[in-house]
Amino acid sequence: MLTTSLAALLTACGTSETGSSGSSTQARQRGDLPLGTAQGVKPASCSNAKNVAGQVYRVEIPSRVDGESIVFQVFEPDTLNCVEKHALILEGHGYSGSRQTDKSGGQSPLSFGAPIGDLTKAGYAVISIDQRGHGESGGTVRVMDPAFEGQDLVAIVDWAEQHLDFLKYRDGNLLLGGIGGSYGGGYQMLLWETDPSQRMDAIVPEITWNDLPYSLNPGNVVKSYWALFLAGAGDALTQGRQDPFIRATLLDGVATGVFPADALPQFAAHSPAYFCGQGYSDMKGVTADGSSYVLAPLATNIPLTSGVFSISRSPLKRFQKVDALIFQGMRDHLFNFNEAYHNYQCLQRGGGDVRLLSYETGHGALSPDVGLVSQAVQIQALPLSRNCGSVDATAATLAWFNEKLLGKGNADSAIPSGKNVCLSLTQKDAVAVPQVTVGGTEFPVALPGGLPVPVTLAQLVPTIVPLTGVAEGTNVLAGIPRLKVKVGRGVEALDALCQKAQEPLLRLGSCDSTVFVGLGIITASASGKIPVVPELIDNQVMPLRGFGDFDVDMVGVAERIHAGDQLVLLVYGNSPTFIATSSRDLSTAIVTLSGTVKLPLLGDLPSLSPSASGGGLPIPGL
Repeated sequence: MLTTSLAALLTACGTSETGSSGSSTQARQRGDLPLGTAQGVKPASCSNAKNVAGQVYRVEIPSRVDGESIVFQVFEPDTLNCVEKHALILEGHGYSGSRQTDKSGGQSPLSFGAPIGDLTKAGYAVISIDQRGHGESGGTVRVMDPAFEGQDLVAIVDWAEQHLDFLKYRDGNLLLGGIGGSYGGGYQMLLWETDPSQRMDAIVPEITWNDLPYSLNPGNVVKSYWALFLAGAGDALTQGRQDPFIRATLLDGVATGVFPADALPQFAAHSPAYFCGQGYSDMKGVTADGSSYVLAPLATNIPLTSGVFSISRSPLKRFQKVDALIFQGMRDHLFNFNEAYHNYQCLQRGGGDVRLLSYETGHGALSPDVGLVSQAVQIQALPLSRNCGSVDATAATLAWFNEKLLGKGNADSAIPSGKNVCLSLTQKDAVAVPQVTVGGTEFPVALPGGLPVPVTLAQLVPTIVPLTGVAEGTNVLAGIPRLKVKVGRGVEALDALCQKAQEPLLRLGSCDSTVFVGLGIITASASGKIPVVPELIDNQVMPLRGFGDFDVDMVGVAERIHAGDQLVLLVYGNSPTFIATSSRDLSTAIVTLSGTVKLPLLGDLPSLSPSASGGGLPIPGL
């Protein structure tokens, strides 16, 4: 009942190209899959060497893992060309969403990427997927488990190769792309990681994760807003098919303020960071009866699909080359810009053309973001756009596939930043930079006179630490700041008295403080007003838990600073994103900070002016 209520409140053909003749044999070797099309519809075929109109139909096949039904929608190209043939693009929905069944894309608001009708008109075949436990697909939602969702995805591509004879090949390999945002970006990374045939050629993941422990538990502080949202929406919109281990982990983290230790490696194994060599080296499964993990009291008795939650995996030893166009929201505080940056670094190791672009929206649109609304109203840019300056995400996606899968067109015409990174500053302003700057110009974190910064725990009103002003001209702050500070009571003898944390709720005397640090801006027009109300740049904070020394990346930000504006460090005792997981040691009311922060100040960079097209954004999936 609790999770359901939360969700209701919060949710809203002839000859082929070189090497293609062996494709059917290769597919059969992977294990035959039934045709499975509904209502007796058969896929269009090039067996009669005639161009025919494409069809749209539902397909249901059994999972090779456990026999559960896996359902997807096939959108054949508008007109079959049995000489040139057609590349295949997969489409995936957001968490708790479902597949698209209509070419207009209007059937599923939790979908991203170019409208399917645009893709089929351009000559692509598209398969829109109900991921495991979503829509009409059976089984339990495992959140991109390589042993479950990973194998289902491989089977879907195998089915396409077995039953669609109009698919396009290059050097004997299927030409395959992927689109989707959030969960729909996660499946693209998973298929790239797990497909033994390495068939992914071009992907466009949007607002997706790199490392789930970082996404949900940065600095060992649970993002309680998102934990409640995901637990609620995951149950309500999948008819209770969310894995109880996942639900229990999220609710337990909110209730106790601690992400269960057993869950960290499990969530890591469902993340690109693990496969990129950044994750855990030894994975151990959790039994289906939960013997190594006690379910939270609010968790219900919904059974796991079968076996273990996750299986032992090894990080990638060889990186498949893939061309990747990555989009991430600068204001996204579920999967922030840093996650896209780490995916960008990982995918580059394969040697493909990998580009990173940001826009202003993302999952923040599903939670209160006063700054985003204010920005949209000021520049009259509603609905929120998926533009990075002049780069429209939808147009860029089509251009990307045309170049990478079909070898025609020039993606740089739609992505003028070229090989550079595109960072969005506002909905109508962006800059191109050759690389993401981490760190930069150093400033002291201290009050006037060098005094430590006092912070009252649990307060939502920030302590303001002046950093620098811009005397003349403009400057661009864009990249990932670095923070190096010491947190404590300001007296080492008192800090040494910290006791071991008491579980699960009261930690009296444990020094279990939490502060949240972000960058703010006081505009020239607001600097003379009383009271001074700074804007939290991109609505991003980084939590610091406990006493001691911290040397961490803050969340990436991008902002244009004008003459007379002042940059400040904002230190909070609480944050809406972490609303239920702030400091719990009631014996510690005030802490101090002192140290330095390094800011990526890049100078006065020219703007990538916005395109005439709108690129409107549907409500994002999770």
